[in-house]
Amino acid sequence: MTDQPALPGVLPSGLRLRPVRVVDGGIDAIDLAAVTRLMTACDVAVIGEPDSGEADIAGMLAMPTMDRVASFLAFDGDTAVAFTWVENDATARGSFVDVFAPPGPCADEVRHAGLEIGLAAASRHHREAPEPGPWTVHCGAWLQDEEYAAVIVAHGLEPARRFYRMRIDSSSPEIPAVAPPLPAGVELVVRDDEETRRRVWALDMDSFSEHYNFHLREFDEWWEHWETSPTRDPAGWWLLTVDGEDAAVCLLDESRAELGEGYVAILGVRDEFRGRGLAKLLLQRAFVHYRDLGRGGTQLGVDADNTTGAVRVYESVGMAPTRAIQSYARELD
Repeated sequence: MTDQPALPGVLPSGLRLRPVRVVDGGIDAIDLAAVTRLMTACDVAVIGEPDSGEADIAGMLAMPTMDRVASFLAFDGDTAVAFTWVENDATARGSFVDVFAPPGPCADEVRHAGLEIGLAAASRHHREAPEPGPWTVHCGAWLQDEEYAAVIVAHGLEPARRFYRMRIDSSSPEIPAVAPPLPAGVELVVRDDEETRRRVWALDMDSFSEHYNFHLREFDEWWEHWETSPTRDPAGWWLLTVDGEDAAVCLLDESRAELGEGYVAILGVRDEFRGRGLAKLLLQRAFVHYRDLGRGGTQLGVDADNTTGAVRVYESVGMAPTRAIQSYARELD
């Protein structure tokens, strides 16, 4: 195992910075444990409970768009005290920066330093982009995390969008006793082969084309993201057809399994098939699926200002917002 080159500079507090280590194409197990501990501590401090398990975090660190030079751990002696994650998404023409520094005497310094390094990386991403054009830096914080939000705003990012985490408890009377039957002419395709993946990809791109910050991705780029995810559940990739036409898709994953929860990663319905109850049908089947697995509830994430009425659909089947994330953005010159 060989460490990546150290990042330049030392924080005023004397902390040491080092990029996360990559071993055989994956993140070093010790570094993964450190990042998991830091992210969990941040969640507990703000929302009172963990939001991600180690497998979910491993998936984040395995993303092909992660900048593995600018994403770093900060150490006080031999103890990791903060983690900064930087993503370079050339297709979206944007960089994503998140700093995880649990409460402590140096937390504010590390947050400022992490954002400075992330912004410097974003400028590099912009310069090295395959095509000229605008570039945006994104960052996010739990809505109630006022201290971190103040640091983000201090670096020139402004509130951009709000996202909900919605949930239904598996004991909810809104969940049917058994999975709802498929209406006449409706079929559920559950296959893990390239032809089906391409159909899922096409439906994903079509159904989300009107959404905030949507960017069309070619199949190979889209599949690389899913293929590297350790939480992908092929048995939970549900493609719904209506009279032989691909109409809707529901992708479940195991990103919340360690927390005892189910998770709907993608739920999309093609425009011409909306209003027929297909989203509700898929959601209710997902709720029954996870309840029968013994999960405490089912979660999903949604843009609070979604123009397709997704929030209303989720509320109509018994889901409710449990927390909110505020996103911030800054356009680079």
